[in-house]
Amino acid sequence: MAEQQKKSGLKPKLQKAKAKFFKTYYSNPAKDLKIIAVTGTNGRDITAHYMQEIIKQRDNRAGLIIDPKSTSDLYKQLFKIWKTGTDYAVVSVDGHTLANHLFYGMPIHAAVITDDITERTITGTQSEDAKSILFNTKPDFSILNRDDANYHIFVEYPSKTATFSYGRDRSADLKVVPGKVYKQGTEATLTYNSERFDVATYVTNPDACLYMAAAATTAFALGFRSETIVDGIANYEPKEVKETK
Repeated sequence: MAEQQKKSGLKPKLQKAKAKFFKTYYSNPAKDLKIIAVTGTNGRDITAHYMQEIIKQRDNRAGLIIDPKSTSDLYKQLFKIWKTGTDYAVVSVDGHTLANHLFYGMPIHAAVITDDITERTITGTQSEDAKSILFNTKPDFSILNRDDANYHIFVEYPSKTATFSYGRDRSADLKVVPGKVYKQGTEATLTYNSERFDVATYVTNPDACLYMAAAATTAFALGFRSETIVDGIANYEPKEVKETK
């Protein structure tokens, strides 16, 4: 048993050592980037795309990384983004990769979760254990799904500045009023600080309203205006929509 425990402790140590190495090798690109890390079982990639488009409405450009394969891959892509001179890097990452301590020692500006349906990671633990690694980094802002069954787990992890929630739940900071799903898109109504506004997306999915809400809540936390949020979300065109034009 002692030998098994010793072996199980090697992986986190190895991953953290890799993070330190690549941080130095790539000149610590994260020091000048505001990293927005998005995780979740469903909708994290779409939410990340929304965030990129919202940021581009105000700052012209924003880096986007979808499913980095390893610590070295993450740092390599962050380095490329850093060289463009942009301030933001949006990263979509699943629980399997988070279990490898991908963001170890890296400042996280905003940690966002879409949902947390029970799944198994490569280590055999519950997915919330792996995803909690992200929120345990003490991000500046934490953005949580108030409707999710595991909300009570993630809300226990402190953020440096503030924690915000979104969802249909009446206690959510940003409330979602689901609209309609059409053949070519989805619309919904969002309410934040007594401001009520409509959002629309080319994504055709009953849960798209929650993904738009996740991005909108993150953007509000970072100081973006509702007009910028609406335009950014509307500007995202999935691959299948682009191919039809």
